[in-house]
Amino acid sequence: MGLDVYLYEKAEEESSNASEKAWDEWYEQFKDVPNDDEAKVAARDALRQSSGPTDVPSERYPEHLFNRRYLRSSYNGGGFNHAVPEFLGTVGDAAYPLERGSLYWIFEPVRGGSDEYSFELSDGSIAALEEAKGRALQVADELRKCEPLRTIDASCILGSQEHMWSSPPSEAQVLAWYREEKAHHAEHSIEGWFGTAKGMVFGFTEGVEVLALTVGRGVLGEPAAIAVYRGDASSYIESAEITAEFCDEAIALIRRDGAVFMHWSS
Repeated sequence: MGLDVYLYEKAEEESSNASEKAWDEWYEQFKDVPNDDEAKVAARDALRQSSGPTDVPSERYPEHLFNRRYLRSSYNGGGFNHAVPEFLGTVGDAAYPLERGSLYWIFEPVRGGSDEYSFELSDGSIAALEEAKGRALQVADELRKCEPLRTIDASCILGSQEHMWSSPPSEAQVLAWYREEKAHHAEHSIEGWFGTAKGMVFGFTEGVEVLALTVGRGVLGEPAAIAVYRGDASSYIESAEITAEFCDEAIALIRRDGAVFMHWSS
């Protein structure tokens, strides 16, 4: 789950609207028909052939998740809207996800204060898209220059008491726990770490550089160790640069077709 941003060409938007209308008609026709009815299944499968927006790879980073018509920020800590403001030190400047550096902030000139999920962009939107492009490139530049610090908390809100240390563990117990978790959960790691009921396990690949530890509270008020570590901003720099390409793509489609449609799905 997370934020997905798409660009639809004018013809794709018209096709999408027609597809949505066809789904509504399908539902009205078959809403009282059993799901295994052959005619219902055939009609549904035919509708699933409808095409969505076209993916256009980034010119600079063609293998990246972001592309010239698609942007993404997951809800977890690795998402663009979480990580970039943390790298830039702008967390708290506004309520999440509106902090400076986020996709919401980058596209504020385009979206304004609207909470709509679909926007028609035309000639009058080009200046706002140029401003958004400038913001995206500014974010990329600041990410290159920043000290890429992040925080993570190791809290134990999951699992019952038997999953936690019943008494202060020995060094040998902790090391044995780490080795076992590393062996069993490497494939599930996120950015090189993995959370368990007993804490956070780092070091699946190259590990992370932890710079400080302190004690605070987790999301439910439980005690939590909080680590400051040095992250890697490289993929986010690429994401920001592709976001600038996304703005260029939108402007090119406006000039070609007279309009383009931005879908903002969260």
